[in-house]
Amino acid sequence: MKSSIFNFLGEFSSTLEELALRVEDLLWDQPQEAMMKARLFGETLVSMIYEQENMNEVYPLKQWEKINRLYKHDIIQDEIYKKFEYIRKNGNIAVHQATDMDLEVAKQAHQVLFDLSVWYMEVYVSYQFNAPVYELPSKQMQDPHIVEKWMDEYQQRVAEIEMQLEQLKQEKKEQQIPVKEERKINARNHTNNSERIVPLEKFQDTFDRANFDWKNTTKKAAEFKHKEFGEEAAEAYVYLLDNVTPTIVVHPSLIEQEKKVGTVVSKPRKSTALRRFPRMVEENTIKSNYGYPYTFQTKGELESLLSRIVEVLQSRSIEE
Repeated sequence: MKSSIFNFLGEFSSTLEELALRVEDLLWDQPQEAMMKARLFGETLVSMIYEQENMNEVYPLKQWEKINRLYKHDIIQDEIYKKFEYIRKNGNIAVHQATDMDLEVAKQAHQVLFDLSVWYMEVYVSYQFNAPVYELPSKQMQDPHIVEKWMDEYQQRVAEIEMQLEQLKQEKKEQQIPVKEERKINARNHTNNSERIVPLEKFQDTFDRANFDWKNTTKKAAEFKHKEFGEEAAEAYVYLLDNVTPTIVVHPSLIEQEKKVGTVVSKPRKSTALRRFPRMVEENTIKSNYGYPYTFQTKGELESLLSRIVEVLQSRSIEE
């Protein structure tokens, strides 16, 4: 696979990486086709956010409806909203217009895709991610008169998105958000305000006593691994989530095969933050990494859960 500033996408989605690379392949010679691929990239990324946030769709939503819902529920903010809208609007134009799309539109979309990719990586995959420096796949010059014409059109589209965003803000203020969603938003805001992603301060000493080393932290989960097992032993990892109710996620094989950790009381939790766990396959499509969540209220309950996990790991190690 060729070298690209989008290669980091392969860490959590080969589909997004392939789409981004296709945009780069088409960018200079077929900007309209590149914009169509960018549109598909935006739709795929929004669907992944819905999956991460467990936002079930009662009925199929259009892309603009999905983006609006993410904004109204404070999952994306103004700048990310505008970037998604830029891709959506120009992607729709690329699909429906007969004339060729200007190269500058596709070049701008290329940077927007990069910005969205970095944002997703930092929020859902690795909080410590160091993004590569942005650059176009190659440098080519274009007629300055064409660039000037494109800039006028670009400013008009930006103004439309700004007006649309203001209307959405007003709707958001007037909308009565359900109590369940409001609690979710308040919990997220509390996390942001306290600058704490997951409750590490409260529970890390419990993981330490159970011989689990901290390995990584994202905005969605903290990763721990038991000291007795190697880095490649995926089953030895557990994840502490940022849920309102303290929650850890256990490797699915410990539950699906053994069922010794505890009774499964909830559906599998899917998230790219569970990076050491396998990916779920549904309808021949590879989804996000998944595991089984267990909630607890006290350090004692967490210690008991971790002890059961260690017992299962050690028993399986002896059997092997």
